[in-house]
Amino acid sequence: MIATRLQLISPLFGQSISNSYTQVFFSKDKVLGLLLILVSMFDYNAGLGGLVCVASANGLAFLIGLNRQKTIDGLYGFNALLTGLGLGLYYQINTAFLVVLVFSAIFNLMLTIMLEGVLSKYGLPYLSLPFLMSLWVVMLSTREFTHLTLSERGIYMLNEMYLLGGMPLVRAYEWFGNLGISAPVKMYFRSLGAIFFQYHLFAGLVIAIGLLRWSRLAFLYSVAGFATAWIFYQVTGSRITGMDYSYIGFNFILTAIALGVFFTVPSLWSLLWVIITVPVLAFLISAGSLLLGVYQLSVYSLPFNLVVILLLYLFKVRERFHEKPALVYIQQGIPERNLYSYHVNRHRLWHLGKIPVRLPFHGKWIVTQGVEGAHTHKDIWKYAWDFEMTDDEGLTYQGKGLQPQDYYCFAKPVVAVADGYVTDVEDGVADNEVGDVNLHNNWGNSIVIHHAEGFFSQMSHLRKGSLLVKKGQYVRKGEQLASCGNSGRSPYPHLHFQFQTAGEIGAATLNYPFTAYLKHDTETSFVASAQPRLGEQLSHSQIENALDLALHFIPGQVIKFRVDDENKSEEISWITETDSYNNSYLLCEQSGAKAWFIRQPEIFYFTHFEGDKSSRLYDFYLGAYQLITGFTPELRMEESITTALYPNKGLLLLQDFLAPFWQFLSITFSIRQVKLVNDLSSSRINIETTVSWKVLNKSRGSKRFGIIFENNQLQKFIIHDGEKDIRFERI
Repeated sequence: MIATRLQLISPLFGQSISNSYTQVFFSKDKVLGLLLILVSMFDYNAGLGGLVCVASANGLAFLIGLNRQKTIDGLYGFNALLTGLGLGLYYQINTAFLVVLVFSAIFNLMLTIMLEGVLSKYGLPYLSLPFLMSLWVVMLSTREFTHLTLSERGIYMLNEMYLLGGMPLVRAYEWFGNLGISAPVKMYFRSLGAIFFQYHLFAGLVIAIGLLRWSRLAFLYSVAGFATAWIFYQVTGSRITGMDYSYIGFNFILTAIALGVFFTVPSLWSLLWVIITVPVLAFLISAGSLLLGVYQLSVYSLPFNLVVILLLYLFKVRERFHEKPALVYIQQGIPERNLYSYHVNRHRLWHLGKIPVRLPFHGKWIVTQGVEGAHTHKDIWKYAWDFEMTDDEGLTYQGKGLQPQDYYCFAKPVVAVADGYVTDVEDGVADNEVGDVNLHNNWGNSIVIHHAEGFFSQMSHLRKGSLLVKKGQYVRKGEQLASCGNSGRSPYPHLHFQFQTAGEIGAATLNYPFTAYLKHDTETSFVASAQPRLGEQLSHSQIENALDLALHFIPGQVIKFRVDDENKSEEISWITETDSYNNSYLLCEQSGAKAWFIRQPEIFYFTHFEGDKSSRLYDFYLGAYQLITGFTPELRMEESITTALYPNKGLLLLQDFLAPFWQFLSITFSIRQVKLVNDLSSSRINIETTVSWKVLNKSRGSKRFGIIFENNQLQKFIIHDGEKDIRFERI
């Protein structure tokens, strides 16, 4: 049984080792992993100790059946790695030491699982706490182990360097060490190297190169955090050597990366919090060094762990989750990707996870007073709308408009925006004559519906005697509730609508968007989620069954195409899969690329792509980035795509450095619904989409696509690439 399990995990074992090294920087980059392994071997004892420890921990995690993906990602190994590096720094390698390493790894893994269980309840990371606890325990206990020999570190350093890279590496090592570099720069590189227990400028330089290659923002914030610490020590008159004591200045570097770019979205706010935490780290380093010095122990990464965990907890218990800095809830693996996804999705997908709500009427209505309106939408009632109907000339009434019946919206149906229970009803208030208002009953005839905890909707100024529901009744989305009227503080017929926090009429309003509606201007455009503005004419988007069925990708479904590219022809297949979090994605069998998607009743979203961008699936990801299940001739829509996919690598590199402060690159996706043909035998829908790459909002290139749905399925996909067309045909 063990032999079978070993066969299964052996291809993944090396990956888990590499990721354990990179997880120290919250990364899974392969190049960074190779560089870190190389750096760890600059001190051979430390490097071998780390390797033995991480291999023991990961091997045990695989064998006993811990979460495979977490093990592969290095989450169960990086603490053991750090423990092995620390022990290898102090002891020579012999049989007794190897035994200590193996059992240290086992103890470390036990601590990791325990701390994960405790802290995950609060959505908090365990960071390097297992490393600290296991290293302190082992260091204290091994003082009694007489067969362990203290390391003679430094004596054979050049020999070890020679074995790794020959004389060129030795010369580079010595040359860099002898450079006349300023004190803070030297201290930065030494602190960076000290993360892997390598106390030389050259080690820090190699790590800095790897860090810069993986993430420009991680490197930038690491420098910012350390520079802030240097300035703080200078300003306060503290011993500057405090940053260099046992080279524990790396606490400033790791904290800046964790709080500045990994757990939070990189921004000026996250940078501010990095600056704020520097004095706290300095206090903890000084105090911790004095307290632990009694036991001849180093503070190591304790300040980093305490500050990051405490501050993340502070952020998580905020009552307003939109406050800055924004937390990262879905990791993209690279800080730049997190940032770009946040900028795109905070508008595009901000309604996901919320209850989708439709407009409270049928047909076309116009906003005559919006959020923070000129007349009555003020203070706690500012998130509200007044809706009316107009004719082709923009008038809200016919004739002279002297009677409520002259208004187009009067007596028109009002419908539920979502499922829920009626919590409050007011009926029996007479409709006003045009120009009159009822100040004794401000809201007039009204209905309040409870949709979820703390989430209600209210419709007011309804027509007397038109209410079709009563208190306690359950209603469905789209069900008629009443008719538009002119009761309460209403000088002319209109519908007042608001989302609110409580179940009684007139409660404080709630900031919440409508979803999936049409906006009518010179052309009709689709709005996935937004708060309508003054003067906008709106209508509800009607689902087209053919599109709805075609975009319903079922897990396990295989979609096969024949792709014709000039004289070349190939067959490709995409499979609908779900990951461990039940997120759906298309998997290209030929390239292994994955495109994640979300399907809602009114709209289909692609959210994330991983894999080779030369894959045919990548083209489909771009061309079908966001599709609407309703059809309106010449309907248009525009959305943003994450800047991480910008094709010009040089410009993207520059953008990465500036991304938290200024974004000059952008990618836009636009759609035009061209044609719908319905007959007795079939239906055919033509859609055109365009992806444009922009610099300073000016187009610098584009790519066009054609999508054809026929007989309730995706039938054709066409890429208009320059002067040639690449055609996908369903088989």
